[in-house]
Amino acid sequence: MRYDSSGYILGDKMTIRERLIRVFRAPEPASPMTYNIAVGGTAVDWYTKRDPKQDEYRRIYEQGGIISSAIDCYPLFAFSRGYRLEGANEKQKEMAQKFHDNIAFEDVMSKAMVDSLVVKIGLAEIVPPRRQIAGEPSIAAVYNRPYEQFEEVRDQFGSLLSYKQNVVQKGKAKVVIDVPKERMFRLDLGVHLIARAYDDIIRDTDVAEGTAKAIKRHGFPRWHLKVGREGETISKTTLTTIETQLKDLKPNHEMATSRDVEIINIDGAGVDKVGSYATWSLDRLCAALCVPNELLGLGRGSTEATANVRLQAFYNNIGAIQKRAARAWNLQVLDKITGEAGAVSVVFNDISPSDELARAQVVSTILGATPTNPFAIVDEQWCRDFIGIEITEKEEDEEPLTPPPPPPSGTPGFKPPQTQKGQLW
Repeated sequence: MRYDSSGYILGDKMTIRERLIRVFRAPEPASPMTYNIAVGGTAVDWYTKRDPKQDEYRRIYEQGGIISSAIDCYPLFAFSRGYRLEGANEKQKEMAQKFHDNIAFEDVMSKAMVDSLVVKIGLAEIVPPRRQIAGEPSIAAVYNRPYEQFEEVRDQFGSLLSYKQNVVQKGKAKVVIDVPKERMFRLDLGVHLIARAYDDIIRDTDVAEGTAKAIKRHGFPRWHLKVGREGETISKTTLTTIETQLKDLKPNHEMATSRDVEIINIDGAGVDKVGSYATWSLDRLCAALCVPNELLGLGRGSTEATANVRLQAFYNNIGAIQKRAARAWNLQVLDKITGEAGAVSVVFNDISPSDELARAQVVSTILGATPTNPFAIVDEQWCRDFIGIEITEKEEDEEPLTPPPPPPSGTPGFKPPQTQKGQLW
């Protein structure tokens, strides 16, 4: 007999019961790897090393400019089409929506997205109510916290156990506060943009500073004054006097000198190829930040087809970030609000117009395949779910509108309706 890796028999002699067990049996997880981490024979927790450049990453973002605008595009586009709450229980959905309104969900999630892109992890403290009331959420508020203040405590297998927050109180020494992991909303988008684009950011800064210095040095005309004739010795006093007179010389000034004074512009060409250097640097920076040039007002020389391809790629990135953020929020916050896993879920609306058009075309093609019975292949609910249209129970229960009854025949200005032969009013 032949056996598979799970110990089940392969071949024609496998019974129906064995086949069903093999299909429905969940795979067993492998044992985690063990590490020889011990002090005095006892396993100890270890801390993740804090990136020493986190403060610099934060400062780069807060300085503004192209980097900040590029990172802000991610939460702005993620919420540009809004979101919706999905769930079978309307009361739970109303409770979740009320909670979102109270904590300003868009602001909390946008800040967490920015922190995840800037310093790798977005953290927010989950604050429970002072007194738990039956039927009310077990979370009172959610406040964003800077990830730079925290250290992660993990076990020997790498599983997150808790956080240690380092704070400075009244200018004194640091105070370490132990924070359970259940008290923190953690958002890891897996995209640490500032760290990945750090070299290009520094290179663009150097190019910008060098260009500014070059413009200051060579962008304004400079003059060379020749005094006297060739071979003649001019005293220092005379040169100093002329230099003082022409020190504040500007392009719109008119000058009158003697024949033995010659003024020559030695920097008339200015700075050459500044635009080429700036374009090269900005293109590399936008590529590193995964943001199309057109979104930052730099879409020079690109065709409409090229711009659409770049935008579609950016929309795909936003879609992936939306799914990761929604999953983290659903598992860590909404399940605690409702007290039931998966009862209510937040779903971000798709920001790509082409995706919506493609789904509508798919539904139209399926329904058109059987014109005599459009819903022979799929039903109305499947079409709504596929397109992303949700109809509330109130809208489904509403009766179709009917025309109002005609006024009595004695009403002034009443005209009986025109009917065709064989028709009744």
